[in-house]
Amino acid sequence: MNGLYIHSTASFLGNAEADINYLTGELRRLTPDNFRRLSRFILLALLGARRCIEQHSPAEDAAVYLTTELGGIDAVATALDEIYKGHSLPKPFNFINTMSNTATFYLARNLGIRGRSITVSSRDLSFERGLELLKLDFTMGTVKSALLGSVDETLLSQRTREEHTPRGRRVLDGSAWFYIASEKEGACGAFTGIRSFSDGAACRRWFKKGERGATDVLAFGALISDDESATWRETLRPAAEFDYLHEQGYSGAAAACGASLFVKSFPGRTMMHVNRDRHGRHTVLEVESFAEPQRSISLSI
Repeated sequence: MNGLYIHSTASFLGNAEADINYLTGELRRLTPDNFRRLSRFILLALLGARRCIEQHSPAEDAAVYLTTELGGIDAVATALDEIYKGHSLPKPFNFINTMSNTATFYLARNLGIRGRSITVSSRDLSFERGLELLKLDFTMGTVKSALLGSVDETLLSQRTREEHTPRGRRVLDGSAWFYIASEKEGACGAFTGIRSFSDGAACRRWFKKGERGATDVLAFGALISDDESATWRETLRPAAEFDYLHEQGYSGAAAACGASLFVKSFPGRTMMHVNRDRHGRHTVLEVESFAEPQRSISLSI
C-alpha cells in the first residue's frame, strides 16, 4: 500500500467525566477561533485534529475522513431528553449536533480546507473501514493529502459502559488523527497494509501463506480474546507486543489511538494490528514508524 505516508499524528484521550467547559478550554489553547454551542463529539474531533496539524499547514484541497462507531451519542441523548422528558422540540443547535458529520464541517472551516469531507461509521472496525476508503481514493488519485481521524465518546451510563467495554477496561473519550500525504519526504511513518477477512479462519489462512513481511511488533484490538491472541503469538512469533489498551484504556477510537501512539513510541519499527468485530469479521492493519523524518537525497556530479 504505497503512498499513505503519515506526516503527523496526535491523539486526545479524555476523562469520561470531563465537562464541555474543560474541552472548550483545551481547544482554546490550540486555535483562536471562538466555538459556541458545540457538542462533546465535535469538540473531541477538533481537539484531536488541531493537535495533529499543530506543526503543519494542510493543503487547501486536503480531504477529511472522520471515522466513528457511535457518533455524537451525547447530543442524541440530549435531544431525546428534550422531546420525551421535556415534552418540547429540541433546541436548534442541539438538533444540529445530533448529525455527526457536522464535525467535519467545523474542522474544515477551522483549518481553511476545501477538499472532500466524509464520515464513516462502522461498529468495532470504523477506523479500518475509513482507512480502506482513503486507500482507494489515494490509489485512484482523487485525493493527495487528507486528515484521517477516529472519534468516539464514552457510552452514557456507568452500567452501560461496564456491559459494553471489552474485558472491563477503563473507558475514555478518544480522538486520534493522522495527516497523510502521498509524498514520502518529511513523513514520520506510513500505513503499509490494510486487509479485511470474513472470519478468523480466512485471516489465519492468509497468515500461513506468508504474504507479508516479518512481524516486528504485534498488537490486538479490544475484541480479540486471550485464547485467540495466544494463537496469533504462536503463529507469528513477534519480536515484541504492544498492549496499547492496557496503557491508554478503551474508547471506540482505540485502534486509531493505538496506531498513533505506536508511531510516536516505536521509531524504526513496524506493527501488525489484528482486530475483529462482534460478527467475527477480521482486519489486519500494518503500520511503519520511521526512525527519523524521511528526506529526499539529491546527488550532484
